[in-house]
Amino acid sequence: MMGNKLNILLLCNRPARNADASTVSDHLEAFGRFSRHRITVLSFLRELPSGLDLNRFDVVVIHYTIAIGYLSEHYISTAAKARVRAFKGLKVAFIQDEYRAVNIVIEALRYMDVGLLFTCVPEAEIGKVYDRTRLPGLRAINNLTGYVPENLVARQVPKVAERTIDIGYRTRKPPFWLGALAVEKWRIADAVGERAAAAGLRTDISYFEGDRLYGDAWIDFVSNCRIMLGVESGASVFDFEGDLQQRVDSYVADHPAAGFEEVQEMFLHPYEGLIRLNQISPRCFEAAALRTPMVLFEGEYSGVLVPGRHYLALRKDYSNFAEIVAAVRDIDHLQAIADRAYEEIACNSAWSYRRFIETFDTEVLHEVAARGKTAACPAYSRSGLLFALARSPAWLMHRAVSATVQRLLLGTPLRKVIFGIWGRVPLSGRLMVRPFLRLIGR
Repeated sequence: MMGNKLNILLLCNRPARNADASTVSDHLEAFGRFSRHRITVLSFLRELPSGLDLNRFDVVVIHYTIAIGYLSEHYISTAAKARVRAFKGLKVAFIQDEYRAVNIVIEALRYMDVGLLFTCVPEAEIGKVYDRTRLPGLRAINNLTGYVPENLVARQVPKVAERTIDIGYRTRKPPFWLGALAVEKWRIADAVGERAAAAGLRTDISYFEGDRLYGDAWIDFVSNCRIMLGVESGASVFDFEGDLQQRVDSYVADHPAAGFEEVQEMFLHPYEGLIRLNQISPRCFEAAALRTPMVLFEGEYSGVLVPGRHYLALRKDYSNFAEIVAAVRDIDHLQAIADRAYEEIACNSAWSYRRFIETFDTEVLHEVAARGKTAACPAYSRSGLLFALARSPAWLMHRAVSATVQRLLLGTPLRKVIFGIWGRVPLSGRLMVRPFLRLIGR
């Protein structure tokens, strides 16, 4: 460590360009763009490069694109976890989708001796998920799943009156076991789609996988909507043991006509709402930056958005939908809401990636100083790091093959065909195929 500048290794699984939500790339790139520390980004899957000496760094960060809990062996092997455990400096983890197989995640954090955790669980709820008696050496800090993408703030977009889609929305259809909050994501699509069509509005709403949009296609879509639908992100059920998901999925596979209320009554009631994970979605920040007015279910949205000021609040029983229809037709009102959200949210440094990284820098530096954990070996020079990676031919070959396969399989036309078919396969069929996908590492 030189002065207050740390050498940080950021471990991740970088998505292929335009193959995943842009918020993942925005989050990853923010470290290199804004950190005052020296950031080395290493994208890998399963095995770390054999020639890389982790102890040449002050800090190792495990990004949320490396899942350490559910299906973790696909992302980081037991051997790689052991190497992280043996690392003598500070270990930091970012985690998202924290409702899945929680105890496996906790065991991974404990085994790797992670000292600092950036979690999406709200401050008041953190102790319910990450029990201090099980993780006595862990300090957990709340952060959001994403922030305002700087490149969108300066983007030129059409005025609301010039846009051709009245109401737009894209989502996935989450499984029932995630609870009522997750189910809202697709129920709002059906309910608003039907009501908007009856009102003569132009809509582009879907939760089918093949209709997902990524990269520039997603930005163009949001920029062409007079209103973007949305709900709070998160889940209202936490599965600590990992068996709840299996029980619910098995039941739904055997009873494909079962509705959510039936499943909720049979399996979910003891778990619903015990931990509050409701939070703002990165899509809200994207919409604000692109001056796209939002219609959102009533909620808290992490205290960022104010109803009536930054978005139009839709009641969950849709009893005020007529007001929403009137608002869609009041272009001046929509433009005023869009402009206010842009100025007060998108242009507010409090919600920027730069501020997020400032917090990261400060917290990591504080934790290193408090624990006295700094590298015992000199930091890698650029050439030294390249040489260390070059001494790992198996890792280099894996990365080359992986990148080639991603480019071939995740090309936009083929991707839409593949996921278009997959999105329409019944859950029972997906459950039959899933074991075979796991065998080939999908």
